[in-house]
Amino acid sequence: MKRRTRAVPFARTRIESALRNLGAQAVAEWPKHLRLGWKILSCELAVDDEKARAVLLASLSAAHNCAQAINRRSRTNVYASGRKKLHDVFARIARCIRRSPASLRHVLDRDVCLSVRSRGIDLESMEALIDRLIAGFALLPKEEPSLTVLRALFPRVLLPKSKRADVLRRRLAQGAIFLKNDYAALPSIYQRRVETTLTRPRGRRAQFDAADVCEAIANALDGNEERTANTLIADLITNYVSSVALIWLRHGIRPSRAVHPSNPNYRSKFHRFVDLVLTAVLEPWSKRHDGDDLETLAKLRKAHARLPKDIRRVVRSSRSDVEWLVSDDHLKRAL
Repeated sequence: MKRRTRAVPFARTRIESALRNLGAQAVAEWPKHLRLGWKILSCELAVDDEKARAVLLASLSAAHNCAQAINRRSRTNVYASGRKKLHDVFARIARCIRRSPASLRHVLDRDVCLSVRSRGIDLESMEALIDRLIAGFALLPKEEPSLTVLRALFPRVLLPKSKRADVLRRRLAQGAIFLKNDYAALPSIYQRRVETTLTRPRGRRAQFDAADVCEAIANALDGNEERTANTLIADLITNYVSSVALIWLRHGIRPSRAVHPSNPNYRSKFHRFVDLVLTAVLEPWSKRHDGDDLETLAKLRKAHARLPKDIRRVVRSSRSDVEWLVSDDHLKRAL
């Protein structure tokens, strides 16, 4: 199962405070997954209590570093995706302006270019520019360029089925709000780049039109980051496993992989430990280590069968957290 980037709430926690709190608590008061990890060290490997605590807390810090790395990659991917989306929208709007009727082009050129010429470019003026831009298309909502702009602003499932002018105008107004929210969500460095770019047509020549403005915005948001975005986290988990392996070695414990010919589900002590600690950080709600997965799955399927037919279509009949976070491939690469 390929794990992908997503937001990790615990990554925002101050790990120093969490480690101090755990160090002051009895093991019985620790979260479930950390208690199970401590038992592997203390009971199965016969490590003394002081060393077991030191190994577990150091491993928890390594898991927190992994969570922060996942968060950073997830945030980078979200920014790249949002930037590409806005680039595509403004580039499409520019093309729509160029093939719009002359009456609509005159209105857009007058309103959009006036907002660029009359004031400095900042977030407030960009929102005003977007409002004027979409309001211009709302004057002729049934024209093909206006409908194309509407499709660019809305997901297909939210597009209005009615072709009445008042319905289309309301949807365009809503689309303007979505576009402004997407722009406001951009990192400030990209917003500054757009604002700097919009001063160039104004300073370069007196005559420029709304399509020039939209093309300038699209060019400012163009980049190669989104083409190389990495949504997988296998390398980050492997780095975490390597860090924990070094922690074990520093404390005189040998990390290892292990298989059992008669039990394909067998995991080594080190494998179980690294998965428990990482689960405590990434998915503390998970029940994958609570006992017999087959029995739990059977109960879930029975409960699923009792649901109404229309609900069963959209509700899963199996658990999504059966697969371990740390796979055997991660251990192979790390060790």
